Amino acid sequence: MSTSPGLRWFGRRRMATRQSPVSRIVLTPVGQSEGLRFTEWLVVGVLGLAYLLSISQPLFAVQLHRTMLNHLPLALLGPALALHFLGVLAYRKALAWSEVFAVCWPLVLLGLYAITGSAVAKWELDIRETYLAFGVYLLLLPLFAALTFNGERVQQWAKVLVFLWVLASCAALAGELSRVKERETLHEIEYLVGSGFFVLYYVSRSAALKLLALLLLVGAAVINHKLTGYIVATMAVTHIVVMAGWRQLPRQWRGAYGLTAVVLTAALVAALTLLYFEYRIYLPSGNPDVRLTQYEAAWRQFIESPLWGNAYLEGSGEEYREAGRVLNIPTHSDVIDILKHGGLIGFGLFAWGYWKIFIVINRAVGLTRADTVLCAFLTGARFFQVTALITFAINPILLKGPFLIVIWGNLGLAFGVALASIRSAWRAASA
Repeated sequence: MSTSPGLRWFGRRRMATRQSPVSRIVLTPVGQSEGLRFTEWLVVGVLGLAYLLSISQPLFAVQLHRTMLNHLPLALLGPALALHFLGVLAYRKALAWSEVFAVCWPLVLLGLYAITGSAVAKWELDIRETYLAFGVYLLLLPLFAALTFNGERVQQWAKVLVFLWVLASCAALAGELSRVKERETLHEIEYLVGSGFFVLYYVSRSAALKLLALLLLVGAAVINHKLTGYIVATMAVTHIVVMAGWRQLPRQWRGAYGLTAVVLTAALVAALTLLYFEYRIYLPSGNPDVRLTQYEAAWRQFIESPLWGNAYLEGSGEEYREAGRVLNIPTHSDVIDILKHGGLIGFGLFAWGYWKIFIVINRAVGLTRADTVLCAFLTGARFFQVTALITFAINPILLKGPFLIVIWGNLGLAFGVALASIRSAWRAASA
């Protein structure tokens, strides 16, 4: 018997019908909804491992996703999810999959599209570097959503995920500070670190903690000294300032305030863009020559077959010539890669599915303002989704196993929590 009511995995009650051992560690007995179940903790542990591998560069000065550990979280996640859903089936508890697939079906189709083409490329055309991993990991999103969209323990899920998020951000920043002379140790994980401190700001009730979260957010970007980090920090501070003003105003003034905020934000973006071109010599370059060469090559391939691209039948890299050498390197933009490999069909599926999930999470933010932790988690997830998109629009991260679990895992779990919150609000309104 657990001594902690907040982490009770096994509840006691008399069952009318006999249950399998698996169902006893998966499901919550009636009236006892405190804390996550054992199989849910297994998934949290795998997500924590994915975080650890993602931030290995600042922590250990080595990118573990480039080693044999790249797909270790996926290998552990499979049995954990299988055990969980086996328990659900053993309990004969129905899952409303239609609610999940009604939103994320475009991403599921994109995943199947990438898997089919990449499988042919890998095993029939003998192409080594394919988009098979991208497709497989993308199909995990509805499975993550199924863990939380039933509406049970959403507050507990929010608390655990916020804690894990903030812990990963603090660990990454600590690693960065220990290697402050190296800089750029947070490269490609700026969205993860920034979002963690962003959600810390919103989950904190103390003004001192809020100030600390802002200082950590801005400090991480300055120390890392990468353009993506500055973009993430600017977006976070802008969001905090605009929303602080929004909440202070009476409802009748919010329309005009919103329009003014949009105009001023656009002006801020224009001003920062001009300042970047004026003072870019003092800012990180981001290897523009390499990037533009890769973007141009990928764009030419997209133009050759704009409807379906190369149907994921070609490799994931691009040839780059430098000093007489021919290198096979990433395009440095996963969004352009989706256009190149999937064409307008693939890009349309991605954009539509990503947008539908954003709309659901955004709607749930407004419906959960009475719950500080739940609203903070969903607000952070919304910010995480936008900043992750910006990051992989200018970086190649959607072929790295730990990054994929962190991105699709957080979005899937937040999407499930958002669906549950919306359903709960509807029931309360109709009661």
